[in-house]
Amino acid sequence: MLIRRVWLCIAVILVLAAQGGWAKADHPRQGLMWNRTGLPAVFPLQVKTRVGQDYVLLLSDAQTGADVLAAYIVGGRFFRVLVPPGTFTVRFASGVTWQGEESMFGRHGETQVIEMPDPLTFEVVGLRVKAGHLIDLRQAAPGEAAQLGHEPVWICQRTALLPYEWLAFSLDEIGFATTFLGQRGRYFEVHARYC
Repeated sequence: MLIRRVWLCIAVILVLAAQGGWAKADHPRQGLMWNRTGLPAVFPLQVKTRVGQDYVLLLSDAQTGADVLAAYIVGGRFFRVLVPPGTFTVRFASGVTWQGEESMFGRHGETQVIEMPDPLTFEVVGLRVKAGHLIDLRQAAPGEAAQLGHEPVWICQRTALLPYEWLAFSLDEIGFATTFLGQRGRYFEVHARYC
């Protein structure tokens, strides 16, 4: 009886493997695929999508047209990526079954492409604000850029010069902060938050 169950399990595994139902991850991990700019990625880009399709985000230099960044988005999941400074044309390739970076979601009409009508700029505004963007694809029909929702997103930073005693007392309560050692026992501290 036990041997019969073992053979049955092996048969099921072989059938699944032969049909492609037993596969490794069928798409890349969600997040940054590559950044070819050589610049640090510090500006926020958030994308809202619906379940049922996956997306590849492609940023291209607005002047040269060269692809500079790609990221994979699993439909319906929270997605945010940090991008380098610059002005970029934003495109999304979408589909159901990932077939590799060359074919995306298929070469025979399975890949839908949406391009933002205007380039987006990621830059520092003033002394302390990193300007990014939020794109909402949930209302757009496949291939339809007219229904894309778009709004700005900012990360505000403030810098504080703190005496060592205060810093030692409150460092655990600060949250998102970076501390730099200054002169004469004082510290520079940079706080970042969405504003």
